Amino acid sequence: MSAKSKPRPEMVITDVEQLRAISDPLRVRIVEAMADLPLRSWTAKELAEQLRTKQTALYHHLNLLEERGFIEVAETRVVSGIVEKRYRVTAVSFRVERSLLAGGGSDAMGEVLDTLFDKARTEIMAGQRAGLVDLGAESHEQRRMALWSTHARLSPASARKVTRLVERLAAMDDLEDPNGTDYGLVVAFYPRAGDSED
Repeated sequence: MSAKSKPRPEMVITDVEQLRAISDPLRVRIVEAMADLPLRSWTAKELAEQLRTKQTALYHHLNLLEERGFIEVAETRVVSGIVEKRYRVTAVSFRVERSLLAGGGSDAMGEVLDTLFDKARTEIMAGQRAGLVDLGAESHEQRRMALWSTHARLSPASARKVTRLVERLAAMDDLEDPNGTDYGLVVAFYPRAGDSED
C-alpha cells in the first residue's frame, strides 16, 4: 500500500494461521488501535504509548500481524542508524470466514470465542476501574452497563427475525458520533443444547 492509499473496507480471515494470529488479546488491541485511525501509520513506539505497554513487547506481534496480512509497512526511514518502520492496517474491519470455523472444529471456534469474550471482559473491567461503568441500580444512563443472558424456544421464522435484529444491532455504523462516548458490544445468538430435548 502506498503512503496515500486507503485500507480496504474488510479483510476476510480464511486460514487457521490468520485466525491464530488475531486470537491474541494484545494483537487485537494493536489492530483495533490502528483501525480506529486507518489512514495513519504507526511506529512501534507510538503504538506502545497508545496501548500503554512496552515497545519491546510489540515487535514480535507486529511481525506476526504483518506476516498474516493484517498490517503492512507503510514507510521506512533510518533514525540514528536504525531502520524505523511505520505500519498501517490493511483493512478497517475483519471477518472470519464461516467455513473456517466449521472446518476448524472446536479449536477454531474456541479461539474466536476466547478472544471475543476475553476482550469484552478486559474492557468492562477497565471501564469499571476507571469509573466509566456503574453497576448501581440508579446509575446514569451513559454509565450503565447492560448485560443479559437468556434463552427461548423459537420457530424458524422467529429465529430469522432475531437474527436480523442482532445483525442490525451489531452494525452500529449508522449510529457513529465522533463526539459521542465509546461503547463496546458483544452479541451472540446461537442454537443451544437445551436441558431437555423433545
